[in-house]
Amino acid sequence: MNMNKPGIRRPWVALLFAVFGAWVMVASPVARGAGLEADMVVYNGKILTADSPDPNNYSVAQAFAVYDGKFVVVGTNEAALAVAGPSTRKIDVGGRTVIPGLVESHDHIYGYAAHYFPNNRKPNEDPPLIWTSKDEALAQLKSMTLTKKPGEWINTRVRGGASAGGQSGNQNAIAVALAIQRFELTRFDLDKVTPNNPVRITNIFFSPTGDSWVNSKGLDLLLKRYPNLAGVHKDSKGVASGWLSGIADRTPDYEFYPANPPDKLGPPYLKEMEEIAAQGITTVSSRLVPDDLAAYSWLEKRGELPVRMAYTSEAVSRNANAEGTFSRLVGMQGGKGKEMWSAGSDWLWMIGVAATFSIDSIAGIGGACVRKPYPREVREFPLWLHQFYGPNGLCRLEDPNYDDANGLWLAAKYGFRSVATHAAGDKGMDQYFDLLDKIVKEYPDIAERRWTLEHCQMLHEDQIQRAKKFNIQFSCGPLFLYNGMKASSVLNGDEAAGNSMVPMRSLLDNGLRAVMELDAHGRHPFAALQVAINRKDIDGRVWGPKQAITRQEALYTYTRWSADFLLRENMIGSIEPKKLADFVVLNRDYLTIPVDEIGRIDPVLTVAGGKMTYTEPDFATSQNLPQAGYRGPRTWWLRGSPEDKNRPSGGGGDGGE
Repeated sequence: MNMNKPGIRRPWVALLFAVFGAWVMVASPVARGAGLEADMVVYNGKILTADSPDPNNYSVAQAFAVYDGKFVVVGTNEAALAVAGPSTRKIDVGGRTVIPGLVESHDHIYGYAAHYFPNNRKPNEDPPLIWTSKDEALAQLKSMTLTKKPGEWINTRVRGGASAGGQSGNQNAIAVALAIQRFELTRFDLDKVTPNNPVRITNIFFSPTGDSWVNSKGLDLLLKRYPNLAGVHKDSKGVASGWLSGIADRTPDYEFYPANPPDKLGPPYLKEMEEIAAQGITTVSSRLVPDDLAAYSWLEKRGELPVRMAYTSEAVSRNANAEGTFSRLVGMQGGKGKEMWSAGSDWLWMIGVAATFSIDSIAGIGGACVRKPYPREVREFPLWLHQFYGPNGLCRLEDPNYDDANGLWLAAKYGFRSVATHAAGDKGMDQYFDLLDKIVKEYPDIAERRWTLEHCQMLHEDQIQRAKKFNIQFSCGPLFLYNGMKASSVLNGDEAAGNSMVPMRSLLDNGLRAVMELDAHGRHPFAALQVAINRKDIDGRVWGPKQAITRQEALYTYTRWSADFLLRENMIGSIEPKKLADFVVLNRDYLTIPVDEIGRIDPVLTVAGGKMTYTEPDFATSQNLPQAGYRGPRTWWLRGSPEDKNRPSGGGGDGGE
């Protein structure tokens, strides 16, 4: 056995591997005379097993054998090949590095599949409004009514004119948002062109979970069912304008729109999963609404999921009947410490509830809930001038339109784990910890339930100390600092911004678990690993160098520790006997490649549960493997390299929810 490794492990471990292999051959239910015959053996590798709780002390093996979707032998070439038979697929990786399958903790993968849908939209979505003027937009709406029967919903969204992301389009979107906020555009304007159809226009305030706008027919349907619905904005005369936030904004998605059939959502969702499998991801975690859950369940039932899905239920968040829904989900997830349960299978399981899926919005639009007021005159952030959410941003925990604080109380009351909580601003996290200080007095076991906060975009030392009290697990996105830290540096100064943006070193040194996330389409996971280690932005500037973590720690944030984050620490996250056979063969050595080139690493083989979900064409040919998985373009993946400035996703963005 090759014992070159980051820590110290004695040579007698090789003997243990051999003994275990012999035990498997005796104890396995298929050991009938001839002994175990593995389905697959991978050998001649540099296998970073992540088999120890300590990232500085794991074994580096040569080979492993897989049977029935699990690792059965991990050790020397001899030990693994000893369980090979005539039908065993033997893969000689030629000295390449092999790592556990990457476990992505926060990715809205259902949304990223949009480009695989016809016309980039789901079946129950109508074309977007290209808003160059009020008259033009109303004319487009009127045209949409011609394709609808009376009473059918029109479900559209605002998109600025000109080129996507261009200044003209941005200004058009600003003009729409200001007009709605100032009640210069109301439901009565929509009524004139949509008299027979309920209408909802989403995305009017720049945020993925932003506000929406309905006409009178849409509003009447909502208020007939919920007369006192929170989030219905009114003008100075007390007349509902059609502008919806919070609970009112979310209700049509669940209760009024026609459902998207699973067989229509499933195929595009499968294609997006195949794409991330080509990046080395074998497990992904996401919040899911019921339609999306049904689609992934449809794929699982057919045995087609190429990537495991750990999901957080959105069913309770911003819900007009939140307590009733919470009480009916009891038993889907619960428990404490290592005795937590989550309903589902090895391929699809629930990890908690989105008690609130966002305590604020994002900083780039002045929506993160921050301690210091946003400046009005900042050239880099024209939206800050308008301050749609107020001088300190959108602080949803204190906004009655959202009822998010009550959601956290109810999660505690009914024994759930609160997961997938977007937190961008420091004041928002102050409010979150203030609320937990109250909740824990009534429900003192919160620290045992592995509650989480996502993104780590603005997290100070005093907040890390508060987080320790509740044993918060953090999902962090290093690629948020890759865009140059504009928002945080303007608010907090360069040095403070560097130390508070994705402070993974401080989290680990304080005994808190930090795991890796992408939270955007087109980001390469190895670029996230690179930035966690070198702390460089797209221009090569280093931010908060004291917050850097080691290669070994970075690997654990994306494997072993992420498995714990997703309540599957005994099943995935490392290459060990009895665990599910999820692994990735790399084209370059993660441990020795220059740090600034880690983002250029690519898998040549991705396997989940013993199933090949991606094979690089040349490698597949050389090993006589099937040509499997994603074969589309990858030049636009954000990789942490100079070429990123020319990529459509270059810069990393300000962060989603």
